[in-house]
Amino acid sequence: MSFVAFNQEPEDRMQVLRALMEAHGHDVLRVLYSYVKDKHIAEDLSQEVFIKVYDHLDTFRKESSYKTWVLRIAMNRAKDYLRSQASKLMPVEDLTYLPDSKTPEQIVVTKEEDAYLWRSVLSLPEIYRETLFLFYEQELSIDEIATITQMTTATVKTRLHRGRAMLRDVLKGSE
Repeated sequence: MSFVAFNQEPEDRMQVLRALMEAHGHDVLRVLYSYVKDKHIAEDLSQEVFIKVYDHLDTFRKESSYKTWVLRIAMNRAKDYLRSQASKLMPVEDLTYLPDSKTPEQIVVTKEEDAYLWRSVLSLPEIYRETLFLFYEQELSIDEIATITQMTTATVKTRLHRGRAMLRDVLKGSE
């Protein structure tokens, strides 16, 4: 996604922020949720992420896409939150999805399957969970994941491979 160049005028900055929020707001929320596992906390952190995006719009160097930049800010904010003492006192909620246009029975089954799969992913160590989430949920390429996480592409491939194997073991163990 490309945004037009903007001046330092507040109206221009707000237009860019609105466009970024519209384009990537849901992705930011899902990334944050994948870390904190609490919908309300993820929503609060999402607001903080976009405040930071607004404050730093003029420092965006265009070395990556806006999506990559915004998701990196979200991941860093989530990690900062998890390091704080407040995160140790918060309960974990189940992952929920918005239903598609399916029959009620299909919606229930799909929701249950998705929730089970993502609970399994969330049970993996963070380094594998993060990589699987970015690859499958955010549909980022290995190169984009490497940029966001500041890892080599070889490391991303290794974590994807090991994460898949661990997830396969978790899913087989629960059958």
